[in-house]
Amino acid sequence: MPRRLFATPLFVLIAAPLAAQQPPPPPAAPAATTIATRTAGLARRDGFIPIFLNESTGAIWLELPKGGLRGLMFGTLATGLGSNPIGLDRGSGGSSFVVRFERAGNGVQVIFENWNYRSSGDSLHLRTVLEAFPSTTSATLPILVEEGDRLLVDATEFVLRDWNDVAGTLQRSNEGNYSVARDRSRVYAPFTKAFPANSEIDVSLTFATQGAPGRTVESIVPDGHAFTLRQHLSLLPLPDASYRPRVYDPRTGFFSLDFKDYFQPIQSDLTQRWAQRHRLQRRDPNDPSSPIVQPLVYYLDPGIPEPVKSAMWQGAKFWEEAFNRAGLGGGFRVEWLPAGADPMDARYNVVQWENRNERGWSIGGAIIDPRTGEMIKAMARLDSHRARTDYNIYAALMGADPSPADTAFVLARVRQVTAHEIGHTLGLGHNYIASTYERGSVMDYPAPRVRMNNGRIDLSGAYATGPGEFDIWAIHWGYGIFPPASEADSLRAIVADGLRRGMLFLSDGDARPDYASDPRVNLWDDGSTAEEFLRNQTAVRRFAMSRFGLGNIRAGEPITTLQERFVVLYFWPRFAVNATAKVLGGVEYQFAVKGDGQQVSRVVPAARQRAALDQLLATLAPTELAIPDTILTLLGPRIPGWGDNVELFRTRTRPTFDELGAARTLAQMTIDAILQRERAARLVAASLHDPHALTLGEVIDRLLTLPAPAGSPALAAIGRGTQRAVVDRLLALAADKDATQEVRDLVDLKLEALGRRAGSQVATTNDAVRAHWRGIAGDITRWQTRRELPAPSPALRPPPGDPFGEDAWPE
Repeated sequence: MPRRLFATPLFVLIAAPLAAQQPPPPPAAPAATTIATRTAGLARRDGFIPIFLNESTGAIWLELPKGGLRGLMFGTLATGLGSNPIGLDRGSGGSSFVVRFERAGNGVQVIFENWNYRSSGDSLHLRTVLEAFPSTTSATLPILVEEGDRLLVDATEFVLRDWNDVAGTLQRSNEGNYSVARDRSRVYAPFTKAFPANSEIDVSLTFATQGAPGRTVESIVPDGHAFTLRQHLSLLPLPDASYRPRVYDPRTGFFSLDFKDYFQPIQSDLTQRWAQRHRLQRRDPNDPSSPIVQPLVYYLDPGIPEPVKSAMWQGAKFWEEAFNRAGLGGGFRVEWLPAGADPMDARYNVVQWENRNERGWSIGGAIIDPRTGEMIKAMARLDSHRARTDYNIYAALMGADPSPADTAFVLARVRQVTAHEIGHTLGLGHNYIASTYERGSVMDYPAPRVRMNNGRIDLSGAYATGPGEFDIWAIHWGYGIFPPASEADSLRAIVADGLRRGMLFLSDGDARPDYASDPRVNLWDDGSTAEEFLRNQTAVRRFAMSRFGLGNIRAGEPITTLQERFVVLYFWPRFAVNATAKVLGGVEYQFAVKGDGQQVSRVVPAARQRAALDQLLATLAPTELAIPDTILTLLGPRIPGWGDNVELFRTRTRPTFDELGAARTLAQMTIDAILQRERAARLVAASLHDPHALTLGEVIDRLLTLPAPAGSPALAAIGRGTQRAVVDRLLALAADKDATQEVRDLVDLKLEALGRRAGSQVATTNDAVRAHWRGIAGDITRWQTRRELPAPSPALRPPPGDPFGEDAWPE
């Protein structure tokens, strides 16, 4: 999953009130006529809900049963804005509702039921819940004709709302105040269709602003004052009751549907959780050889260009293998989207190609039935820039001379990320611990496997070539088909077998926060331990930097392109540094359940913590941070008109490359990770229970006694920059009100001693050294005497580490 998202990648499905304008009150009861007479000459779409289109007025009418109708309704964006930071993508989803159309006087009310609060008890108890938590009456549709048991209603204003909250998204993104321009919006007839089990309504909405257009919007659309998107509404009957919800298990990696059931016994949790998954059934659930009734079919966008198109097909087929190996042969298959089919149509699970103005996320999500967690429609969106990002990595490491190997490297990643996003649409969350048991899951974020082999970089096993063992096990648990009487026992046996085999699951909340404690759980890692990963990454970086030069761009490319390649290489160990820092004050843990035999948590041994600290401090050596002159002479100013972007190094020596700024940025990553607030508190707490524990005082002392920089003036200056980074971080930690008092007091004590040491260095004859220590002494004195924090020049902001970025720096 991604920055947003985290973006988990599934759409949020809540029945929340909409802040949309309501249509005027319905007219008086219609005069006697027939539906056929009133709709004569109109385009008719017969299906679940018959649709009539009046092309002369732009109206859309629906034919509904007089006795009411219940179903599912959800909205998606059929076209996108093309900006990753804003996130209004083709195929992105809005809200999903259990909808009820109910006669009320001269209109039909559209009511969204509230399934977040329930009762599994009798009707009397259910009433207490229904009357405690409101539903949403979203609109009243005027009745145009009443004939027998049928009603013709006007749904024009209802469907032309901003269902995907485009205006709100733009406002939250500081892109201006846009709203639907009704005079420039209409029903889009080509993709407004009806079928026996679903009715699809497509509308073209123009969003306009009277004020200044958004900066990003203006950079993408022809006139930033207005732009047009298509949004799509799907209406379908409620799924039948043959789907059996599966109680969520936190060890299996599935997303959950959470709701409160107020009829639960007082010994049970009010919040109930069911796994989100598709329906998969055998003709005879008691016979494991019985054929699967309706396999899961995923349709790939045929507009994907080759050779990426074939690689995505192969990646999607990872799941055919996973289902087959899980004992569900034929339960999953891949096809191309039929010619003329609308990818927004609720009948299709789709894998789409997502073009944006800049690189960004690939996303997997699904629309679910809010009552049961059953997945109704899957949508995976694959970023079209990803292949170019991967090529940049290859060119930085191996050079840019044309070679089949660069394409093979890129396509291997395309296969993996395709499988990853489809995994989300099957209900699986990120599993960031899977890299510790040999690529256990495609649901991890994999760093490419790069090793030194016989003095050369080896990319032969860069990415996985099929599903991991965890994926197969999780599919067996989530989609296994068992007789109802034995299902619970079968699921328990599957989990027990997986735990015996080391099938561990930890996800975003365990990996992404800067305070994360388990060194096994990381984004973008590859190795059984964080320390092994850091050793490999450091060795590869040293070798690649020793060879970096004109060979890392192609003939005819501007030399300034080298900066975009070099930034990947220079910051290459950043993920390994972040992972290894978790060893300090580290605590490993599992999502244990009573009786499963798992140890809940364990502190990382002190000896391992000290060895990890040694590794981290080694990355701060000036020789590791320095950039060779052979590279510096190639990092010239940008070509006019090429502009700045988030992928590049920042600089305070404009227009030239800032070598000291780059070194300080890389050093700050390590120092901030070591002295992270909660990590520091865990180091303090660990010393209460283990007399041999690594202590916060020991860590600070090691940072403050880094070997004095020696050698060239450049190395000495880089060393001083690292010392300043340590001091600035300690001052920030001492002033951090969210840090524990024990941490702040200890940091204060260490700063006091450092202040005395800095004062003794001021007498040196070297101006640069004297200025450095005088500045440190002054900043510490101001903090110690007046509790006044300095305003130092902070480290330059690094380019984004994940393979996602933005087209411009935020204000």
